[in-house]
Amino acid sequence: MLAGAGGNGSQVRKGPMKPASSTTKSQFPKLTKRLSSLQVRSFVLAGALIFTVFFLLQSFNVGAREIEHTTRQSLQVINNFAPAAWRGQPPKVTKVTALFGQENELYEAAIKSHEEHNRLHGYELKVLRERIVNNFWSKPAYLLSLIVEELAKPEDERTGWIMWLGPDIILLNPHVPLEIFLPPDDYKHINFVGTHDTEGLNTGVFFLRVHEWSVRLLIEVLSMPKNDPSLEHAVDKDQMALEMVLTAPSWRQEVVYQPRTWFNAYQLDVDQFEGKRGDLLVHFHDLEGDKWSAMSNYLAQVSLRNSTWSVPVSLTTYENEIVEYWDRIRNAEALLDVAERHISDSRVEEAARRLGYAFHFEADIEKVMHEAMDGLKAALGIVEGEH
Repeated sequence: MLAGAGGNGSQVRKGPMKPASSTTKSQFPKLTKRLSSLQVRSFVLAGALIFTVFFLLQSFNVGAREIEHTTRQSLQVINNFAPAAWRGQPPKVTKVTALFGQENELYEAAIKSHEEHNRLHGYELKVLRERIVNNFWSKPAYLLSLIVEELAKPEDERTGWIMWLGPDIILLNPHVPLEIFLPPDDYKHINFVGTHDTEGLNTGVFFLRVHEWSVRLLIEVLSMPKNDPSLEHAVDKDQMALEMVLTAPSWRQEVVYQPRTWFNAYQLDVDQFEGKRGDLLVHFHDLEGDKWSAMSNYLAQVSLRNSTWSVPVSLTTYENEIVEYWDRIRNAEALLDVAERHISDSRVEEAARRLGYAFHFEADIEKVMHEAMDGLKAALGIVEGEH
């Protein structure tokens, strides 16, 4: 680009211009009108680049400090003149996983299955390749280091969210943007988006906002082995520690749980997937039977140019289901606000407590949420259709 800009600059005549003829003068306004806004922006950017080259060339005659200062000034000129759409913006989500220890070709292939998704949406995938600490604590330690690193950047250069995913996950549908799972603008206080299964929290996939709250959360998780010796006997120590922290009253206000099949669907056995065509991914969590055979089959399918799993997001159920999910959250919150004014009634108090529990821990189960809301409506004497 710099060579091109310099080449154009060398063709500009430096001698005095000849007076324009009357014909040229009369045609000049018409020519100006024909210039598109894109051409104008191109001229401005070209001028900024020439300005940059000039000062960078001049800088070779001065010291290191002057070079740095001149470079910063030149880059600032480009940034100021370039339209916002031309400037590089950090991705809203950065994917993070870990794979170290004994080599595993299938896990490596599973990580590579994200490449098309990352290319389409501009996501970066960071992979931890070395163990940081013993046992299960490398995951939270690595996440903490990444979030601190992001927070050290200027705000407009940070990624917004970290998406943790295990290496036993294969990306199925590259057309699904991760941003659709993030909280809407009226829920900016939500900092953790996760999923449950019958055993409780599953940390195979979750979203964590780049925020001071997340730093404090991960520090709390890493301190759990000393605070709670019972973790020593847990199978998945880091998962249990995170669940214990998130369920505490001081943390759960910033947490939501979404339907697991949206972004953490399990392969239940070799032939049974709990999701459907168009879903984002498949997670081989505690798979019964031949896990490696099942992973091989999926990897062969998603590698095809016309994979049946690859579906435009507009043809999936995601958009409608996500709108309905957040509407339920808003309706439940509105009902709880109404209940606050009638909390002296024991029936209202009990129904509000039930909905409050569902709101914080079972928002991913549509039936449970509707039953809890209906129970509170009945206690409040609200007829269907009333707010």
